[in-house]
Amino acid sequence: MSDSTTSAVLTSESAYNSLRAVIDPEIYQNIVDLGLVYGVEVQADQAADVTMTLTTPHCPMGPQIIENVEKVLISQGASDVRVNIVWEPMWTPDAMTEDLKRQLGILPEEEEIEEEPLYIPPPPPAPVKKGFLGRLFGR
Repeated sequence: MSDSTTSAVLTSESAYNSLRAVIDPEIYQNIVDLGLVYGVEVQADQAADVTMTLTTPHCPMGPQIIENVEKVLISQGASDVRVNIVWEPMWTPDAMTEDLKRQLGILPEEEEIEEEPLYIPPPPPAPVKKGFLGRLFGR
């Protein structure tokens, strides 16, 4: 491959970030933001070990997702990719990023918090001047 991305040294962080390109075909979201990727380790020989899960043990798109993980990391310079599918901890929607939860409607949109206006008490009423009639009638 003469691609310039293969000349860079692959790191665990760059490999993890590269996996955002892998989309779960059923949910149409990337596997990192879905919380499916539990860890990525890149060995000295540039082999990548990915520990991840799927949304369910019977995920029909599991083989496709695993193949896409391998393709993405190979394209980023991994010499080999080993995907380890685990079921503990079991995936739940809680694993998704806050932004994705908002995008999918699981969390309400962030509302801008309006600051309560500072309460300034009104000034005391001005003293009423008693005119001639006020003095006569006690007002």
